[in-house]
Amino acid sequence: MLLIALPAAVDTAAGKPDHETTLKQTYDAFVKSLDHRRLAKDYPGAVRNLDSPDPKMQTVGIKTLAATEEPRAIPWIVPFLDSEDQHVRIHAGLSLNAIVASHQLKRRDRSQSEKIVILPPGPGDTDLKPMSWVILKMLRLPDDGNTHAYAANMIGYLSLEEYATELRGLLDSRHAAVTQAARWALEMIGAPLTSTPAPRCP
Repeated sequence: MLLIALPAAVDTAAGKPDHETTLKQTYDAFVKSLDHRRLAKDYPGAVRNLDSPDPKMQTVGIKTLAATEEPRAIPWIVPFLDSEDQHVRIHAGLSLNAIVASHQLKRRDRSQSEKIVILPPGPGDTDLKPMSWVILKMLRLPDDGNTHAYAANMIGYLSLEEYATELRGLLDSRHAAVTQAARWALEMIGAPLTSTPAPRCP
């Protein structure tokens, strides 16, 4: 069975975790809270497909778990962002985007039908903001025209305002899908398309 590694985060030489390490620690804690092992019992066939050396079977497993729309599927899918097969990588990103979107849209503010506004998590809701580490990982992958668009979408749905600079960088992508997703995400987080230059000293 596929094992989900949860390595202990390594501190920097100064003894204080850097930003990426902190994001990874938060993600690891999020994974531990999900009881994701239970999903393997509920969908054993999908997990067996993930263990297959055949990329096509892996993709089937990823799609099956994504169709559950359960956050518990996230830790099973994330490792495939590092797949050597581009098709598998893209489907992993697509599936993570689908899970985040379906989960967040359950809290859409229906009183503002002219735009998408996601209400904050309430009691008992799963907060998916720890996905920030996964998004950072996706943004560092090559621009294949898909993965960066999925990352941008998740930034928008999760209201991760700290990624405004990265989103503006995506506006220069050669892929229309990426630039469109980046524009939408910037609108979602309420950030301008261009950064405001610092005032000059008199």
